[in-house]
Amino acid sequence: MLTVKSKVKDILANDEAYEIVKKHMPLLDRDDPRMAGAMNMSLMAFIAFPATGVPKDVRQAIADDLEDAEIE
Repeated sequence: MLTVKSKVKDILANDEAYEIVKKHMPLLDRDDPRMAGAMNMSLMAFIAFPATGVPKDVRQAIADDLEDAEIE
């Protein structure tokens, strides 16, 4: 199941998971070459970086939405 513990590359490769994350992070672009360095990180590690500017409540919302979706 895809969760915030999944790798960024796996989240971005799945259209449903990508749309969930994009709902909370509208500027996220899986085709942005700057994403290459984050691909092997967990999604939570990536969104917890201060440079991403993702507040704690939004990180929790992403985690909840991914869990609720039960994407295999």
